[in-house]
Amino acid sequence: MAADPDEEALSWGTERDTTHVESADVAAPVVETAEEITQTSSVLLVVYGIFAGAYVLYLVGWIVAISHITAPVTDILPLFMYRLGEGLAIAAPALWFAGVLVLTRGGHLRSRILWLLLGLVLVAPWPFILGGVS
Repeated sequence: MAADPDEEALSWGTERDTTHVESADVAAPVVETAEEITQTSSVLLVVYGIFAGAYVLYLVGWIVAISHITAPVTDILPLFMYRLGEGLAIAAPALWFAGVLVLTRGGHLRSRILWLLLGLVLVAPWPFILGGVS
């Protein structure tokens, strides 16, 4: 009597089967690194989120402040430089936040927080804060 094809499909085969391969269980090699991976605490993630929110508000403040200011020059090169400065002022909060996170990656937590606090003062949208925008 011929074997049922469905039964053959569910068989692992025997030693006489040409496709049967014996293998020993070998544990995967463990690669040890000099640097341990550490996770960021929940409190620190909340602090980073607060800083990120403040920097996003600064970015919006720069957009609002710059949209109400007209360029004081009409020549092409000074106008280009003025617009470039406006673009960099808008991008400054995001660049500062990303730069601090990248450049202080291996450093101390205290220095990272201090750099983020310093950035809150340096890249603030002062024209908007001081009321230059009507």
